[in-house]
Amino acid sequence: MKTIALALLLLVPQDAPGLRIAWIDVEGGAATLIVTPEGESLMMDCGWPGDRDVQRIAKAVADFGLKKIDHYLTSHWHTDHWGCVEALSKAVPIGRFYDHGFPEGAAKDVDAKIKEGYLRASEGKRTVLKPGETVPLKGAAVKILSAHGIVAGEAAGAPQVRACEANPPHAAKPEDTSDNARSLGFLLSFGDFQFLDLGDLTWNVEHKLVCPTNLIGAVDVYQATHHGLDQSNNPALLKAVKPAVIVVNNGAKKGGTAAAFKWFKELEGVKDIFAVHRNVGTGPADNAAPELTANDDEKCAGAGILLTVAPGGKSYEVAVPSKGTKRTYASR
Repeated sequence: MKTIALALLLLVPQDAPGLRIAWIDVEGGAATLIVTPEGESLMMDCGWPGDRDVQRIAKAVADFGLKKIDHYLTSHWHTDHWGCVEALSKAVPIGRFYDHGFPEGAAKDVDAKIKEGYLRASEGKRTVLKPGETVPLKGAAVKILSAHGIVAGEAAGAPQVRACEANPPHAAKPEDTSDNARSLGFLLSFGDFQFLDLGDLTWNVEHKLVCPTNLIGAVDVYQATHHGLDQSNNPALLKAVKPAVIVVNNGAKKGGTAAAFKWFKELEGVKDIFAVHRNVGTGPADNAAPELTANDDEKCAGAGILLTVAPGGKSYEVAVPSKGTKRTYASR
């Protein structure tokens, strides 16, 4: 735990006046922490059940100088994204909980025990978000783009597949009935800087975000959707949002697939691809460069990735402290 604590401490520049984003390693789950210059925080997802991810998140929160998480978003109801939510709420006070709403009736991919804990933790503090709504994060704008299977501008119950130039390689896939397709996704804006996080949103709904109208625009940093799996990361979406930097929040044996990396590397305008883990099942050509990868082995210290945006959002730096890497980029 001392190694993890040191790695997380190194992630946090103590004099950083801008916005900060930390990708905390939860071993193939998701936990993205955002802190504004005003000291207000937003966290998307918290990883797996058990103490490990709670401890890693709590340490990152403390190292940022925070006493609480102001806004906590659950992208969707899969265990790797909200498994420790009740335990986290006991370790770190949470001001407000947000989600896309539970499906009606019993759902095979919603763990009933985790749901009970979430409802206890969020009682009186929960908001169900719809596309087009915002999260009141002081110091940055957070717009919800997708929620519960629909995208901004659509009516509830809109079909998953929209007739829209569905030609290979962007043709619609069979309808995804899992909660991945209902993921909450947002666009964060801080001055000139734009960051996109779509949770585990899958192919067909990703396509609706950019066809026939691009609802997102170009972004600076794209968190690879669904851990960098090729069920997601529709090339139509990638070409529309034109990220300069991609961050893959994968695990050693989960996400960061060869097909997705091929799409990332072929994308015009991408300067760098960072990854929380090396995919131990693929080769160097299908991974991020070693200096841009926080953890090389399956047994690791849980190193993370930090992004720091300059005041006004004119530029940003991405750091991999475990490798001593720092790279600076101009915002679009």
